Amino acid sequence: MSGLDPNELRFKRAKGVIEEYVRGVKKMVSDINWVLRVLKGTFGVSKGEALMIITQLRNDKSFIWDSKRLERIEELERKIRAEEW
Repeated sequence: MSGLDPNELRFKRAKGVIEEYVRGVKKMVSDINWVLRVLKGTFGVSKGEALMIITQLRNDKSFIWDSKRLERIEELERKIRAEEW
């Protein structure tokens, strides 16, 4: 067993999807609507949790930010704030 409780594991997976979207590496994960469906459905994170993950990622000093990544995270944050959750 991983030692993580189910909520922590769900949260870590949701964070991974957001990080992959921001990096823009994988084709499927580059679709913002797919990311939103996964966050809301598969991982079942709340709107607040999704925004909290974004804030944590922005504050992560080990994450390398360039203009494209900043644009992607801003786009995702706007979309989450506008979504019915």
